[in-house]
Amino acid sequence: MARILVVEDEPDFARFLGGVLKKEGFVVSETDDGLQALKMVKESPPDLLLLDWNLPGKNGIDVCRLLKTDPATRAIPIIMLTVRGAETDAVLGLEMGADDYVVKRVLRPKELVARVRVCLRKTSVQSSDEKTLRSGNLVVDVARREVRQSGKLIELRMKEFDLLCAFIRSQGRVLTRAFLTESVWGDEYFGTSRTIDTTIGRLREKLGREGDRIQSIKGLGYKFEDQT
Repeated sequence: MARILVVEDEPDFARFLGGVLKKEGFVVSETDDGLQALKMVKESPPDLLLLDWNLPGKNGIDVCRLLKTDPATRAIPIIMLTVRGAETDAVLGLEMGADDYVVKRVLRPKELVARVRVCLRKTSVQSSDEKTLRSGNLVVDVARREVRQSGKLIELRMKEFDLLCAFIRSQGRVLTRAFLTESVWGDEYFGTSRTIDTTIGRLREKLGREGDRIQSIKGLGYKFEDQT
């Protein structure tokens, strides 16, 4: 059964999370400190993190960023937990690489378990995908989550990387914003096109001339000019 690390500094809520997950058969470890969470992940990587936003030692956003920029831990799915509900907070968490985002005050046990299972299932599917994607001068190592352009390493954020993979796999088909939201962000509750446009803009900039292949299709979405 999957191993889940709960990083939460509110004892009552941590017990609630642990109880719900253990009842479903998950193996649960807990800590209430961001720095300790980083240490635990490095020593024994879990299958998923439930990560609180506000933490002593190092806050959840910093923990998420550090884990998602480390090749050894970036594939571990992270669900952010917070009392915040503003869209700007959701954008920040997701842009730092979080795989999902839930608000504590409206979180229900069945929803929590469903979101955990979705993240674990997506990770399992990704791990069985093709090892390498190629298009033009771009080579994507799916397992290592690395992108090289003409041999040069291109540093991408989590969602930028996932968008690029979706574009290359599309083989020139038009991808709607709805499809990109579901396949990359994986959350129907988070559906603004502004975030997608902003992330694609950064991806274009980082890819340089290759980024020009990402074309905006008015009223539909985006397509990636196919080059084999």
